[in-house]
Amino acid sequence: MATSAFSALMNVSQLLLEKGFEPDNVTSALGQVGAALDVDRVYIFENSTAPDGKLLCSQRYEWTAASASAQQDNPELQNVPYDEVMPSWVEPLSSGRVLKGAPRDFPSPARELLESQDIRSLLVCPIVLGGEWWGFVGFDDCRTERTWPGEESHVLQALSNALAGSLRHARLRNTLHSVQTQLRSIIERCASTAS
Repeated sequence: MATSAFSALMNVSQLLLEKGFEPDNVTSALGQVGAALDVDRVYIFENSTAPDGKLLCSQRYEWTAASASAQQDNPELQNVPYDEVMPSWVEPLSSGRVLKGAPRDFPSPARELLESQDIRSLLVCPIVLGGEWWGFVGFDDCRTERTWPGEESHVLQALSNALAGSLRHARLRNTLHSVQTQLRSIIERCASTAS
């Protein structure tokens, strides 16, 4: 398994670097790693801040094996307030550490949210972008309670790093495009006032 997982990671890193952080590329990347590790779901949640200042997370991307139900359209996974649903996740994830376990290992109401998705065990790793906790990527096993050996944690951390790198590149491309658009506009205004 380790060889196929690390091979999938190399392919995923290349895909994300060459083709960018686009929905189809991200889903393909999640699927390659998920299939290599024989997990049921691989997903990405992005953090945001509510108008009242609460830290929230929302599911943005997902790959599911045929054996699992998709959760991408589950409204319970959008704008989830960490302090109300998963307060025990904030400290480890914001500190760059992985979380793992069975739903019963987590306090309510996180336990019930995980159980409602038929999760038997999960492994979650933060995505850190520019020194800030951007969100997290995770694996779900809906068939067995996995112990998540160290190599699987390393694969998830490497996937997190590949995703963060791809996100950084996407942000740089967007910034560059914005600057180019502004420069074109300035040049066009200067040219029209000169003539």
